[in-house]
Amino acid sequence: GGYGRSFFRPQNASGDLLNLVLAASLTALAAILTNRIVAMGIGLWFQVPALLLLGLLLFLDVVQIPFYYRIYEHGSSLLDGVPFFQKLARRDWSKTTLGKWAKPWGGFGVMLVSALPTFGGGIWSAAFLAYGLGLNRRVGYAWIFLGSALSYVTLYWIMDTLLRTLRYFIH
Repeated sequence: GGYGRSFFRPQNASGDLLNLVLAASLTALAAILTNRIVAMGIGLWFQVPALLLLGLLLFLDVVQIPFYYRIYEHGSSLLDGVPFFQKLARRDWSKTTLGKWAKPWGGFGVMLVSALPTFGGGIWSAAFLAYGLGLNRRVGYAWIFLGSALSYVTLYWIMDTLLRTLRYFIH
């Protein structure tokens, strides 16, 4: 048995690998299309090994960081002719509610925003905040990475415990 593994019950070693690739692919797809909680839940449900699961999800977060920085640095030039976007590009983002909250915290605030597993938190918001606060790019990347890692390890611990408890009472 297992919680969910019976759905992909392998008959041989090559089947195990195929099932692992399928489970990891579904997890990655969920990470791209939904959020951390859903992706972690799918990975745990299909019993993707912890190191692979955490590594995969963290990798998918990390590859987004340069993309978002690029958007913040150069994206406004695409919309130079639109006054609304010109105003947004010149705005001091450290004076927004999130910026006011995070500015005294600096990189630690960026890490906390990066660690939020809900909509409004995560890589997009943390990169936006790091850029808006003027953090050095490498320092910003490191804080965002730490927040993402903290989030995934915490989610893994909580959700794995819940699924194991559920499995205990079901079986």
